Amino acid sequence: MHALAIYLSKIALKFHDPHIYGAGAIHPDPRWHMAPHFHSFHEIIVVVQGRLLLKSGEQAVTAGPGDVLFYRSGFVHEETSDPKAPVGTLFICFDTGDLLPWLPLRVYDADRRVRQLVAWLVDDERDRRPPEMRKPLFEALLGELRRLCAVPRDPWIEVILAFIRKNLTHPFTLDELARHGKMSKFAFVRKFKRLCGRTPMEELRLIRLDRARSLLLTTNLPVKAIAPAVGIGDEYQLSRLFRSHFNLSPRDLRTRRIPSVAKGARNGG
Repeated sequence: MHALAIYLSKIALKFHDPHIYGAGAIHPDPRWHMAPHFHSFHEIIVVVQGRLLLKSGEQAVTAGPGDVLFYRSGFVHEETSDPKAPVGTLFICFDTGDLLPWLPLRVYDADRRVRQLVAWLVDDERDRRPPEMRKPLFEALLGELRRLCAVPRDPWIEVILAFIRKNLTHPFTLDELARHGKMSKFAFVRKFKRLCGRTPMEELRLIRLDRARSLLLTTNLPVKAIAPAVGIGDEYQLSRLFRSHFNLSPRDLRTRRIPSVAKGARNGG
């Protein structure tokens, strides 16, 4: 906790005290749709799974896992879940007294840091923690978004990760991924690790576990059905990997399921 406090203090931003109106999650529903609307506050959307179809005037965006969307106050937008890949999201509605002109409509959260910070804020909303306890996390969230905006995303790694996510049940090998990247295995691993901070197989395992976690939190599918759906052999292997990576079992994770929607958080404005 001491290290986290130091980290938060280093990246804390100077702005008006934030007011958080609500935070929560939208669970996957192929029929989910929100007609054109706008808010008097800002909103950050983290796509956890599936695809979100966003329209604003002539602009159309398809957002997938890892994408973070920012709706500035007054931004008119219409949202629809892709019926073939129902979207699941985390969201936070807030005001800082600043239009945040540096923050674009969409950024990519490669390391899942934004997702984790928003998830913690959702937990704080659920537990009704006081604003002074949430402020450091919120400042860390904006600090991480600033960092992401300053670092351009390499299109090569985007293609590789999109290929993995699209074929998650496939039994990938390193040789196969290297061929898709059109380079030798050694060069592929070196470039991938430089851009992602992890080896290709480590990232593949994290993507699968991340998808499994999303299914555990947002569906009632049994673990034995989730394992093959994310390319992991069986429920026993999934449980071992879960304990190793998250330090808890799939069953334990389900007991911490967050509420589907923070009451009224997405109806204001």
